[in-house]
Amino acid sequence: MLAETRSAPSALTARLADQARALLQESRAAEALPMLDRLGVLAPGPATTMLRAEALLRLGRLAEAEAAADVALTEEPEAPAPRRLRARIRLARGRHAAAAEDAAAAVMAAPGELAGRLLLAAALLEEGRHDEAIWFLGEAWRADPGNPMLQFRLGQAFLRAGRHAAAAELLAQCEATAPATPGLAALRAQAALLAGDAPEAERLARAALARGLVDGAVHGVLAHALVGAGRLAEAAPHFAAAARLAPGSDHLAPSSGGTAPSRAPDGYVTALFDGYAPHFEAALIGLGYRVPGLVRRAVERLLPAVAAGEARLGPVLDLGCGTGLVGVALSDLLGGPLTGIDLSRRMLEEAAAKGIYAGLRQAELTSALREDAGSHALITAADVFCYFGDLREVLALCRQRLAPGGLLLFSLERAAPGAGWRPGEAGRYAHAPDYLVACLLEAGLRMLECREEALRRDGEAVVPGLLVAADAAGP
Repeated sequence: MLAETRSAPSALTARLADQARALLQESRAAEALPMLDRLGVLAPGPATTMLRAEALLRLGRLAEAEAAADVALTEEPEAPAPRRLRARIRLARGRHAAAAEDAAAAVMAAPGELAGRLLLAAALLEEGRHDEAIWFLGEAWRADPGNPMLQFRLGQAFLRAGRHAAAAELLAQCEATAPATPGLAALRAQAALLAGDAPEAERLARAALARGLVDGAVHGVLAHALVGAGRLAEAAPHFAAAARLAPGSDHLAPSSGGTAPSRAPDGYVTALFDGYAPHFEAALIGLGYRVPGLVRRAVERLLPAVAAGEARLGPVLDLGCGTGLVGVALSDLLGGPLTGIDLSRRMLEEAAAKGIYAGLRQAELTSALREDAGSHALITAADVFCYFGDLREVLALCRQRLAPGGLLLFSLERAAPGAGWRPGEAGRYAHAPDYLVACLLEAGLRMLECREEALRRDGEAVVPGLLVAADAAGP
């Protein structure tokens, strides 16, 4: 009887561990985590701690994930697996130097394991240490020349280093031997686009789609190639397809306390995007940026007459228009003037080159809204309100500028419920859905939609966001 009593917990913990692993393999981390919390009580140990850290990583609770990985390392300080896990978490948090240290330690502990080398190369690339990353990947590939993923990663590293010809050659060889390698078709087209050959990028992307490949990244590169060729109306549906096909996420960002400025300083934002402007769109391709396509899809859902061609959009006010990607995504639906506002002069120069804006103005967003005497059928703010913590003023000003029946569409980075607004890295803020609802009500706006969406990638993680549609609540 005593033996049976002792075996029951062992059988239970084994079942819980197996179920949690299966759920993680199925990308159901939210369901796995309660099991792992229970398992931590019944059978604490390195394996349970690492599974819990993995679940937290996939849920985007990165600070908690790193703390769990720290515990796993204290339990097994010499093991490479906890080092690799913490390196992945640190990459997702943007702590690239620390990630490189962990990955290097994992490689030293287990020189023959490929996963550690790939992580080390990824961390070195994020730090801008391209030559070192290329060396590590090259050594690994020379040791295993038949491995298409190594060839793919090496091509990726050459691309990040700006060595487009070498990247194109490697990726073409990879396609010849392993055409089904995930991400390869999009990366080949991206290499051509970054090398300045938009026609070749278009050819490669269309060839991939003609083969039946269903890949949001391919549509995204094709959209950018068409923008580069000035074929804006053709690009818009591909932005929408990229948003539709990109993988979603149920990640939650970690909450944090403390005080912080209620918005990013104007000078910081201006300097950031003035310097970023020449490379902005190319960088967004690599990040899987979805917001322009998400805005397009929201317009099609909420304005079916526009989607059917029975009505046209306008006037449209594009807040924080940047290089004009939202304008491109909506360009074939326009029937009235499109006006863009941005702090960055160089971003506005890129937007002006697209030839779709009736007016572009360099101004701080809230000041521009106060001074604007217009009445707009649609106001968009794609990836803009993330530079505001307190949303009340800007939403109230948008309400004043909406025409009767007008629509406000904007994206936010998502924080956990109850977190209000919280500062993140690079001067950006995340907002909790319940805080957003309160701000909309105070501004006199009625929420029509609040959809959880993945906005882009950040290292190995996906940035969880909200796409919000609202209109005027009353007179």
